[in-house]
Amino acid sequence: MLRTVSLAVVLLLATPAPAPAQEGGPDLYRQSYAAEARGDYNLAYDLLQRLGPAGGTYVAWLRRGWLHYLAGRHAQAAAAYQQAVELQPGAVEPRLGAMLPLMALRRWKDAERVGGEVLALAPGDATALARLAWVHYNQGRYAEAEPLYRRALAAFPASADNRTGLGWTLLKLGRHKEAREAFEAVLAFAPDQPNAHLGLGQVP
Repeated sequence: MLRTVSLAVVLLLATPAPAPAQEGGPDLYRQSYAAEARGDYNLAYDLLQRLGPAGGTYVAWLRRGWLHYLAGRHAQAAAAYQQAVELQPGAVEPRLGAMLPLMALRRWKDAERVGGEVLALAPGDATALARLAWVHYNQGRYAEAEPLYRRALAAFPASADNRTGLGWTLLKLGRHKEAREAFEAVLAFAPDQPNAHLGLGQVP
């Protein structure tokens, strides 16, 4: 009886353990989105890294760019978005995404170039117009920023951020009456907009 039990134990130990079930791509994406929603951007990124060959897709690179940006890894974000562009050269979204880390890095010329690519692919894209306006503003090119803000506002007149940006641009151009009107227009429907309050306080 003892020999029978011992033989059973030996056979059990010699039997290979079943391989753990691999997580599928959809489930990894689901977990990654959940981690992002909790603010755990590093875990959200690490989950993408488990995708294996599926991690080389356009969507995976696009998401890497976004998660790098949220985590403050701006250079890596810009590089990841560029990988997405190379996989889908006609896509607008990775270029719009890339503008964010490029602006955070104050790489204004690169951000301007990418914004120009967006407008070549999607003329009148309001997000690109607003971001390009901000790029010009930060380079002190206020006369070029103004029409971009106005074009963005023509598409989205209720954008508090863009109208505030226009107000600051007008203020820098010395057009104080128009700047005041822009800030007051923002505060009429977004009374707690801090940059509009700050701008209004700067108007002579």
